Amino acid sequence: METVQVSAEFARLLVFSGSASLFFSSLIGVGMLVPMQPWGRKWAKGLNFRQLGAAHLDWIMLGLMQAMAAGLIVAFALAPAPWVVWAIIIGGWLNPLPYVFRAFGIDAFAMAGGPLQRFASGLGAVSSTLILVGWAVLLHAAWQTWG
Repeated sequence: METVQVSAEFARLLVFSGSASLFFSSLIGVGMLVPMQPWGRKWAKGLNFRQLGAAHLDWIMLGLMQAMAAGLIVAFALAPAPWVVWAIIIGGWLNPLPYVFRAFGIDAFAMAGGPLQRFASGLGAVSSTLILVGWAVLLHAAWQTWG
């Protein structure tokens, strides 16, 4: 497959996933309005809205991050390995989940406690690693082609 075709396919995949992340975050934003209504207050019990809001914003930022990765691929005509693109996508979708766990009272930022807390914390560690490794590979490839 020609580099331009590969670049375009990966860019489309990242832009689509990033756009879906923005849409998903918008749905969460609308959903966060329901418990603030007089008729919806019963759904707010036990829910930490600050943490849910952090997840909402994180999905927005990580959706934009995926679009930036697509831009880097196109601007530098990169043809990264599929695992690099999938690492950024999967990391981008999983990374806000520790905030969701925290919204329900599970401290997902500490690798301690019971199995659910450790699982939630592990998701954060894995997703951050996927994002960092994916970006490191993309930036290195871009740097190599610059000049």
